[in-house]
Amino acid sequence: MSSSNRSLACLPKAELHLHLEGAMRPQTLRDLCKKYDIPVPSIPCYDSNNNPKPHSETPRFTDFSAFVDVYVAACACLRTKEDVRRLVLEVAQDLKECHVLYAEVAPSFTFYSQYFGSMENTLRVLVDAASIAEKETGVLLNYVVSVERHLEVGEAMKLAHLARKGAESMEINGRPAVVGFGLHGPEEGFCPLSFREAFHVACGDGKLASLPHAGEIAPSPGMGAKSVLDAVQVLNAKRIAHGVLAKDNKEVVQVLKERGVVLDIGITSNYLLNVVETREDHPIKYFLKAGIQCTINSDDPLLFGCNMLSEYQLCRDVLEMDDLTIAQCAKTSFQHSCAPEHVKNKGIEGVNKWLSE
Repeated sequence: MSSSNRSLACLPKAELHLHLEGAMRPQTLRDLCKKYDIPVPSIPCYDSNNNPKPHSETPRFTDFSAFVDVYVAACACLRTKEDVRRLVLEVAQDLKECHVLYAEVAPSFTFYSQYFGSMENTLRVLVDAASIAEKETGVLLNYVVSVERHLEVGEAMKLAHLARKGAESMEINGRPAVVGFGLHGPEEGFCPLSFREAFHVACGDGKLASLPHAGEIAPSPGMGAKSVLDAVQVLNAKRIAHGVLAKDNKEVVQVLKERGVVLDIGITSNYLLNVVETREDHPIKYFLKAGIQCTINSDDPLLFGCNMLSEYQLCRDVLEMDDLTIAQCAKTSFQHSCAPEHVKNKGIEGVNKWLSE
């Protein structure tokens, strides 16, 4: 069978780089904004019928500012348990449609915790919602508690302790609810060093994985690779969300390889934010050839008009990745996830079966 005849829709996948609020359906955003009398923001990558715009009509951006209104609105309309349950269930349903078996989801609950009384209460609502969604869809979800870079160090420490509590005393259908600690937001002006102690509290004993963003938009000109290196050396990253700006520094690429750090790639995200000139220029194949393992992810479907299936299809059609390479990325998504062992094994076996067909 030729590689192009294998259905990517049938390939088992895990998604390891997904922002919860950024995965809200456009119609859900419109519905909840109407519910709370919030102005409905323009959603750049979708048309008025909630369909992703064609590639030729999709705008590109130089930073996150074009998406601020969308993300702020998505967070502002999460005010009740029912709102959160709807969001999490729909995210799980959309993942299932792409044959995603497991996902590590990063919520930005610091932006709406005031509606639930505290950050801990909000996390518990999210945990409950994930339990319900899993029972209805079969998709396993875990959470990555993350620091927004603009927060003060004291707030980062609070989140580190909350992440520990989420790992030690909160469960989603019998397994720890929180599996990682992350770092989000624009890198400019916020070096990883400021968050070293928070990451040590959360991840120092290995109970939680260190999963920061780095190397997406350089903190200053020419410093993208340094941001990736700091994520590894200062924050002891197990995986890095993006990391693509390491490409132009051979020393940093070597460190990634030697340390076995995985890059959780979002190709459409990188393209639309002008991290790469064209989709064809994306360095995922360069990293794979250099011996760095990568996973394929959607990042923020609401913002970028993509999903897991379309990202895998892009890898085949635009980047001309063969099925063996695509399958290896899918295997990596299970092998280097924080999923239970039986889920990892099921996913890997499913990928092998897909390749054998």
